[in-house]
Amino acid sequence: MTEGVHKAGLNLPERVRQSLASAVAERGVQARVVSTQGRDSMKPPQGHVVVAASPEEIESIRGPARIVRRLEHYKTFYGPVVRLAVSAYPEDGEPLSVGTVLNVSQVSGDAALAGLGRQRSLYLHFYAAEEGDLSYAFSKEVPNGPEQRMEAKKVLKMARDAYAGTRVERRSFRRAVMLAEKQFELPVPEPDVEAS
Repeated sequence: MTEGVHKAGLNLPERVRQSLASAVAERGVQARVVSTQGRDSMKPPQGHVVVAASPEEIESIRGPARIVRRLEHYKTFYGPVVRLAVSAYPEDGEPLSVGTVLNVSQVSGDAALAGLGRQRSLYLHFYAAEEGDLSYAFSKEVPNGPEQRMEAKKVLKMARDAYAGTRVERRSFRRAVMLAEKQFELPVPEPDVEAS
């Protein structure tokens, strides 16, 4: 519930910043879930959400906003798809909504989802995309309560089980996403908890 928790955002590699900025220019608002861990830390990685959009869209949700997220699991013929959908509702104006998919067959996707099952806060880092790059705007911290942590653990187990149950020759995350995305919906219904 704190804006500016990370004063400079995440240290995103240049290729990630440029890729996200390009995706914003082509397809609009983008999000990625990333796992972070300090170099000398014995703590498990934490999941963070990076949201990139036009400068106007980012500025429209600066300040007090209601943030709601939904974790979704889709079981397809080609394997599982986990989607994190987020909507930020400013006090005035239109919500900013975005979704991103996680691939539990990759270490990064599995670790990010596992982090959501442990951590007590979820950090969202907002970046403005202009001229082929991203500039950090602000961060918001939202509670990741016991229900959300339990849900993340449940979704992770379902996705791992679905992946293990998908025959190797059928596994294709790209094809699984193509099937699942027909069911994706935004915005996430408005919450009762406010982030500042």
